[in-house]
Amino acid sequence: MFSFIRKKNAGSKRRSLFIRMLVSNCLLLLLPIIIWFVFYTQFEHIMKANAERSNLGMLEQMRLNIDSNLKDIEHLSNQMILNPKLRYLLDTQSKNLSERYHLVQFSRDYLKMYSHMTNNFVYDFYIFLDRSDSVIKPNLVTDSHSFYDKYYSFDHLTYEEWRKQMISYHSQTYLPAATLQRNSSLKNDPMKVITFMQSLPVEDTSTIKGSLVVLIDEAKIHEMTRKIESANGSSVYIVDQNHELISSTPGASPLSKSILNELKSNTGLLNTNLNGQDVMVSFTTSEQVGWYYIDVMPLNLYLHKLKQMEHLAMWLLLLCILVGSAAAYGITYRNYFPIKRIVEAIPAGKFHPRKAAGDEFDYIMEMMKVSWDEERSIKNKLTQQLPLLRSNYLHRVLQGYYEPPEQMKQSLEFMGIQFPFPHFAVILVQVDDLTRFAPNQSEKQWALVRFIISNLAEDSIYDLHTIHTIDLEKNRLALLVNLLPDQLGHPTCRVKDIVTELHRILETRFKLEISIAISGVHEGQHQIGEAYLEAAAALEYRMVNGQLSIFYYQDIRQQKLQYYYPVETELQLINCVRSGDKEQVVLLLKQLFDMNFSDESITPELGRCLLFSLASTLLRIMTSDTPAYRRLTEGDIHPVRFLLSCKTTDEMFEKAKDLYLSAAESFKLERSDHSEQLLMQIQACIQANYADPNMSLNLLSEHLQITPQYISQFFKRVSGQNLNDYLTVVRMDHAKKLMSDPGLTNAQIAKMVGYTSDSVFIRVFKKVEGITPGKYRESMTNCDRRIP
Repeated sequence: MFSFIRKKNAGSKRRSLFIRMLVSNCLLLLLPIIIWFVFYTQFEHIMKANAERSNLGMLEQMRLNIDSNLKDIEHLSNQMILNPKLRYLLDTQSKNLSERYHLVQFSRDYLKMYSHMTNNFVYDFYIFLDRSDSVIKPNLVTDSHSFYDKYYSFDHLTYEEWRKQMISYHSQTYLPAATLQRNSSLKNDPMKVITFMQSLPVEDTSTIKGSLVVLIDEAKIHEMTRKIESANGSSVYIVDQNHELISSTPGASPLSKSILNELKSNTGLLNTNLNGQDVMVSFTTSEQVGWYYIDVMPLNLYLHKLKQMEHLAMWLLLLCILVGSAAAYGITYRNYFPIKRIVEAIPAGKFHPRKAAGDEFDYIMEMMKVSWDEERSIKNKLTQQLPLLRSNYLHRVLQGYYEPPEQMKQSLEFMGIQFPFPHFAVILVQVDDLTRFAPNQSEKQWALVRFIISNLAEDSIYDLHTIHTIDLEKNRLALLVNLLPDQLGHPTCRVKDIVTELHRILETRFKLEISIAISGVHEGQHQIGEAYLEAAAALEYRMVNGQLSIFYYQDIRQQKLQYYYPVETELQLINCVRSGDKEQVVLLLKQLFDMNFSDESITPELGRCLLFSLASTLLRIMTSDTPAYRRLTEGDIHPVRFLLSCKTTDEMFEKAKDLYLSAAESFKLERSDHSEQLLMQIQACIQANYADPNMSLNLLSEHLQITPQYISQFFKRVSGQNLNDYLTVVRMDHAKKLMSDPGLTNAQIAKMVGYTSDSVFIRVFKKVEGITPGKYRESMTNCDRRIP
């Protein structure tokens, strides 16, 4: 162990000088690393800032282009709103040819001049007139139904929904991009458009007479956003003030609510997660219509080149660190090696110093001082552990451990144990109950009790004998007494006086219930183990003679080697349990215990044998009847374990009595349950077969597989009436119920209730009821007439 401590110290504490030398060399390497790290961090920050500014710049350029076109649309809308001719057409309700001419004239004179806008940002525009149900656009005048069927229609709107949208209020409203079917086009291919709507007239929000509709080609917006998308692989979204998507890059993932909720300023940048991918979101706000122009760029594309540079820089840094560290270690080791040889020359038997040495030189000085302190520390620890070592050694001696004389003499001297006399006796003290001394039976209270017993025992015989106390268990101590030679003429007299006085003091003063067992006197240390076995055997007699509290081994050596439990008594006990005779069970058990424990005392071993026999008898009784066994073992009761847990004779008798009474009660309940069940079976069989003319005691016996004599006697004993009388009553009860039907004759009723002829039925009915069936029917008819 000391060699291990020395190696540990040599590898850690003594290397402080080496560590300081190594750290000083590494600091020289650390300075350029710190400078590199500062420059790299600034460089990374500048590159990110430039990329963000570039992204916002392109987004701002796109905003200016789109806002310029949206401004033209608003200009077109204002000119249409202020046109007086349009106001006239909005109020016109007639659909005759002359009014149609006014519409054509308006289309030619006013709408055609704005048609040049349709070649760029605006795909087309038209005006819906509700009162005349007309639609006018450059070079076209038609009714609304024809316009929707033959010119422009939307996939997501029916004609009725579109017309309802036309007469709803809109104030320069932009609708999300939708698919437009161009039925009038030669190509007849759909396109995505953003719809601008303005209700007419503008000053009246309650009465809508028409709407101006401008169709914006979404492809033109995609052309403006393509530069941003191709530059960094991002997706562009256009969202209105209500966070409703107007347009987006084809195939782009939908925006999450968390991103939309961050659109609180006019412009900004934020890093977030979209569909499990880290992205950088840039946005700006339209000054024209308040739209949000959002650019979502994946960070893995954004930082791809930066990561490549970072990986290259990190590899170079790692290489620099490895090479520099190896060089620093080599230089340090070369300078430290002479000091290391001096430190290793210190003898290996020295210990670790009490305080950490500043360096190897301090360590050498401290090691000169610490060896004396370690020696004193070891002696103090041995002194503190000596009581425990002494107790363990004496416990081994009690168990029969014996060493050669010279070796034992050295062991006894080392632990301070003295055996001045050659004769020994062992006293076992067991605490049975300390409730009156300490209601709270904690480990601390048990330790206090053992301390009290030990002190009292040592004080009582200190002047005459030598005594040693050994803690065996929580509630048991052993007193190893080395007897004076002059007391050997009467070897146990003095010990009896001491034990009696110790027992009196513990019971009267400390309220402890204890049992004490004393061995015989033996000569020689090798006989201590035999004395302990004698004391343990004497203590076992608590079970068979619980009224005593002091047991001497010399008093128990002459005992009977048999116990009383004849076969006749066992058979009587079995019969009484099965018959449920509780009083006779208790009487037999009392006689059995009196014969074994009161009249003639038996050994503890034979007492356990008697318990095994009683448990075996009980198990044979119960296993012959499964329901009774289940009743007895309900809960956690185990008969054998329950009996073998007894400590005294009285406890053995009470537990055996409880078990046997429970078994008798179980058999009694089983008989009662069986009788009720059999009676119900007989009655149910009669109720089911009363209409059978052959129904009799023999038929019932075949059905239940029981002899006719037993059924007849059992039914008479349990129900109180004859079986044939019960069958007759059942048949008569059913016959009276059938007589309420006037369509049934007596002969028919007789067959239905199990009689072969109506004459027998009439005779039996008159015998049971006192009147004939005819009179009974007349009385039933008269009763029915009296009932209103």
